[in-house]
Amino acid sequence: MEEALRHQANGYRAMKIKTGFGVDSDIRDMRAVRAAVGDDVQLMMDANCAYSVPAARRILMELEDTRVHFFEEPLSPENRHGYRELKGVSRTYVAAGENEYTKIGYRELISEGALDIIQPDLGAAGGFTECRKIAALAQAWHVPLIPHVWGTGIGLAAAVQFIATLPPQPLSLNPDEPMLEYDQSAHPFRQELIGGEFALNVRGCVEVPDKPGLGIEIDRNVIDRYRL
Repeated sequence: MEEALRHQANGYRAMKIKTGFGVDSDIRDMRAVRAAVGDDVQLMMDANCAYSVPAARRILMELEDTRVHFFEEPLSPENRHGYRELKGVSRTYVAAGENEYTKIGYRELISEGALDIIQPDLGAAGGFTECRKIAALAQAWHVPLIPHVWGTGIGLAAAVQFIATLPPQPLSLNPDEPMLEYDQSAHPFRQELIGGEFALNVRGCVEVPDKPGLGIEIDRNVIDRYRL
């Protein structure tokens, strides 16, 4: 299970669930999670490219009453036509992009309207410089951007700083603030490596550090401890 948390002043509870274990299993699990957490928690699901278009479409339609906020990577990243087929099938947004690279890769993905939400990863899509260009493309097309975050605490720290520069989307009276993907699973290279810099506050948010650079210090003893 993963948890994605919105960084905003009044706090926000959201949860992203690892799925992709089969159509019937995913439908059953998402309904069970909704029943357990109630209606006040925003739910997302991430299938890691597990499905075909018909299978993903069935999941979206069956879970209409579960009010899933977005369905992440239901299809393989190469299947852009399939993503266009899925978009608009239900009220659930379709999200992907962690396997896309640089502004060139995102240009057609955004302009063709293949996704409701794009998810570039700073570690794969060209770092801050390139991802700022991707963000500008997304803003021009009114496409929300939620950075993909996975791996070490360094990537998490970079994503926090990047998100702090993103404007709410869409440009309107009541826009949505960008989310931070915050993995809750045990991972020594996430929090131990950076001295536990990031933790949820009482509002369920992560504070943006004001230290130099990424706002973290690397504990090299952790690297030595896990060196093979």
